[in-house]
Amino acid sequence: MSFFGSSFNFVDKLLGLGTALIYAFGMNSNKTTPHILPNNPKDLQSIDLKSGTTYLGQGALDLSSFPRLSQEIASDSNLKPSQVHWELSTWFEERLGGIPLQYMHLRLAVDLPLHCQACFQPYMESIDSDRDYILFDTEEEAEAWDMDEENQDAEDALVSSETFNLLENMEDELLLSLPLSARHAPGECKAEDLAKVTQKLKTGSEEIIIKKPNPFAVLEKLKKQ
Repeated sequence: MSFFGSSFNFVDKLLGLGTALIYAFGMNSNKTTPHILPNNPKDLQSIDLKSGTTYLGQGALDLSSFPRLSQEIASDSNLKPSQVHWELSTWFEERLGGIPLQYMHLRLAVDLPLHCQACFQPYMESIDSDRDYILFDTEEEAEAWDMDEENQDAEDALVSSETFNLLENMEDELLLSLPLSARHAPGECKAEDLAKVTQKLKTGSEEIIIKKPNPFAVLEKLKKQ
């Protein structure tokens, strides 16, 4: 995995959580103790982001928790997807002459078997997503932020709520991170697989017959009538 790795054990978790705690406390102008999120899909479906609490969490979830993402994988291959590894932290930053802004950092990683669009064979695609968001109270505020040209290279806007579905947000981000055209890395497609695809496409084109009426045959039929 990209940022957790196959050796992501208990010690790694503690180190990662400690780093995240330092980061959250350093960025949090409210200096509140973060609430630790459990690595549980059900609990991640409803988080109160309007409570004034800051949040911190990390873990790994089975792909079954992400039904839309599961539909995108090459399920007919022997390759198996990894778990979805996640890290999250939220904090508040004060702004001049206004109420503090709430921020959220979300990091995701997963390995997925996809079908290569060049050779039609399955391969493993490593997906990484690392994004920051600003949380707003209303859709109007979020849209105004996103539409402002000065914010095009800044954080993305999200609408906070008392029942924010973090699990759904994770799945949205992973879907957006999928390649537009899934392919092996350059040079990794096998020559025989590419040849099979070429032959299949050639055979398919030969089987397409466009039937048009023969004008002379139609005229001959009219004469007989």
